[in-house]
Amino acid sequence: MRSRGRLAVLAGAAVLLHALALSGLEWAWPGRPAAALPASAMQVRLVAATPSPDAVALTLAGAATQRVAAPVAAIPTAPKPRPKPSAMPDAPAMPVIATAFEVARETAAGTASGTATATVTAAPTPVALAATPAPAAPHEEAIPHYATQMPPPMLLRYEMHRGALRGTGELAWRPQADRYELRLDARIGPLALLSQSSTGGFDSAGMAPLRFTDQRMRKAVQAVNFQREAGKVSFSGPSTEYPLRPGMQDRLSWMVQLAAIVSAEPALRATGAKVSVLVVGSQGDASVWAFRCMGVESLQLGAGETQALSYVREPRDPYDTSVKVWLDAARHYLPVRADTKAGPNDPGIGLSLQEMQPLT
Repeated sequence: MRSRGRLAVLAGAAVLLHALALSGLEWAWPGRPAAALPASAMQVRLVAATPSPDAVALTLAGAATQRVAAPVAAIPTAPKPRPKPSAMPDAPAMPVIATAFEVARETAAGTASGTATATVTAAPTPVALAATPAPAAPHEEAIPHYATQMPPPMLLRYEMHRGALRGTGELAWRPQADRYELRLDARIGPLALLSQSSTGGFDSAGMAPLRFTDQRMRKAVQAVNFQREAGKVSFSGPSTEYPLRPGMQDRLSWMVQLAAIVSAEPALRATGAKVSVLVVGSQGDASVWAFRCMGVESLQLGAGETQALSYVREPRDPYDTSVKVWLDAARHYLPVRADTKAGPNDPGIGLSLQEMQPLT
């Protein structure tokens, strides 16, 4: 009986403890009042009801309408039927025009990732371009075939000027049976202003350069290679290439080539006569230099007064090279004076003959 009474007491105590735990009362040690809960400990969360799929679609469509530049109403809802594939001409693919539903779907995806973007692209209107023939390149212009008579080996010493600066220039012309060497050096005191060389041979059009080098004021040497077996002209710097044409000259050989043409063809010494030479420079440039005879002029040189034919090459644009050169019949029509200028701001380089002597 006593054991049953004990079990009943224990069971009653357990029920009481369980009831207190479920009632939410706070436990405290004896003599310590229960602390009140702070207001911040209470959190209220509002849970919205899940919207229906139709409501989501309407909401996204409305957001997309605000983000798209073109109004959704402008997008056709009933496109015309496409023709059969056999009747459609070949055409490049056109940009796809997004529908309102696709814009809404892309907007929803962008909003979820934090970067909402939606774009409607309008199809471009095809424009018919008229075919305009491209102008002929300088190396494609027709150049007359001239007879030539080469001058004998000569050394020409010049007074050189560049703007207000004065110096000296020396042109050495060394032809042989089947090849030539031509070199021009211009200096201002100890400073080398210009150094050019042209080497090559001869053909039916006169001088046939193989290599031209050009160095100016301590800069790197630039070269032009006339690859006659390959039929092209290449450059050490620019990747430009030109087809090799008969009679094509470099920026130094033209001086002797012009003298050889004028010496061989008396008709080209008349006032108004024109001599055209295709000239290539070390910067990848190629242009026709058309020299027009301006008649005979009197010149005062270091060796005295002389009569010389003047030829002028007019520039084709403001920054093209202008040339005026004087050829003396008593000196195998080699230049006794030459002035070149490239552009309005270029002081130019001038050469005036002081002395001339044969080379062996």
